[in-house]
Amino acid sequence: MPFRYTLFIYHLIFSLIFCAYIMENGGDALGFWNLQADTSQQAETWMQHWGLGTFFIQWINYIPSKLLGIPFWLGNILYGLLSAWAWLTLYDKVKSEVNIQLPAYTQLIWFLPNMHFWTAGVGKESLIWIFLVLFLLGLNRSKKGLTILGMSLIGMFLIRPLYACFLLFILALWLIKNESISLKRRYTAFAVILLLLTFVMYALLQITHIQNLNWEAVSAYLDFQMQYLKGFNPDSYVPMENYAWPFAFFTMLFRPMPWEGEGIFFLLAGIENLLALLAVMAALVLGIWKKFIPQIAVIGYGILFLFFVVFSGSLLLNNFGIILRYKSVAMIFLYLWVLNTIFPVLKVILAKQITK
Repeated sequence: MPFRYTLFIYHLIFSLIFCAYIMENGGDALGFWNLQADTSQQAETWMQHWGLGTFFIQWINYIPSKLLGIPFWLGNILYGLLSAWAWLTLYDKVKSEVNIQLPAYTQLIWFLPNMHFWTAGVGKESLIWIFLVLFLLGLNRSKKGLTILGMSLIGMFLIRPLYACFLLFILALWLIKNESISLKRRYTAFAVILLLLTFVMYALLQITHIQNLNWEAVSAYLDFQMQYLKGFNPDSYVPMENYAWPFAFFTMLFRPMPWEGEGIFFLLAGIENLLALLAVMAALVLGIWKKFIPQIAVIGYGILFLFFVVFSGSLLLNNFGIILRYKSVAMIFLYLWVLNTIFPVLKVILAKQITK
C-alpha cells in the first residue's frame, strides 16, 4: 500500500479514537459541535454565531450540526477528512523539498500519536492545522499562492488571532529571504503586513480586555489567564507561573514525561515527549559538531511557528492536557528537522570512516 494511503487511513482511525474519547470523557469538541461551548452571545441564527475563536467554530458547525442534523461522530469524520488532506499535502510538500535520502523506517515519524489525535476531530487544532498547511503551501510567488496565503491568514485570524500574528511575522521573514522579489513589491508587502499586524493586535486587545499595551496590563492578563486555567483540571495542573522562563519553555515543548501523569493517554504522550527530547539533543550535538543546518524552507518556517506557539504557551498555559493540545499542530516540523539533521551528519561521519 502506498505510504500516502497508509497515512490517510491512520489519521482517520484517530478520528474514531478522538470521537470515542470525547464521547466517553466529554470535552470542548462536543460543545463546539452542539453550539454550546460559548453561549454568551445568546445566538439563535447562523450569523448571530459569527465571531472569533469559539464563536467562529460554532458558526462553522451551525449548518452541518443545527440545520442538517449531522451527529457528532459524523461531524468528527468530516473534520478528520479535511485534516487528513492537510497531512497528505504537507507530506507531498516535504517530499518535494527534501533531497536527502532517508531510511524507509524514518517515515514512522509521521505516525506519532499526539499530533494526529488532536488534529483528527472537531476542534480548533484541526482548523489551525489546516490553515497552517495552507499558509506553508501559499509561500510562493504565484497568484494562486497569494490567494491561498490570504485564505490561511483570514482563517487563522478567525480561529486564533494570536496565531495570525505568528504567520504574519513568518511571511515578513519569507519576503526578506526572497531577494528575487523587487524592492518595490517587498516594501508594499511590508506595509500591508504592518497594517494587518496593527489590526490583529487591536483585535487581541479587544478580546483580552487589555486597555493599555504596557507590561503591567499584559502581566495582569497573564496572571488572570493562569488562575483561570488552574481551576479546570487540578490533576494535570503544572505550576508554570512559578518556573523560570527557560524551564517553562522546556515544559511546553517536552513535557509531560511518562511518569508525570496517569492513564494511557499521558503515558503515550510522555513517551513521545521523551523520545523527542532525546532526538533533539542528539540532533543539536551532531549539528553543532559538524556545523550542519538543513536548508529546507517548509521545515524551517514550521519550526518557527512551533517556537512562537511554545513561547506564547509558556506564558499562558499551566495544564498538561492543554499544553499537549496546543503544541500538537506543529511538532511534526521539529521531528522532521531532527531526521534531516541526524542522518546527513551520520552519513558524512560514516563516509569519512570508510575512506580512512
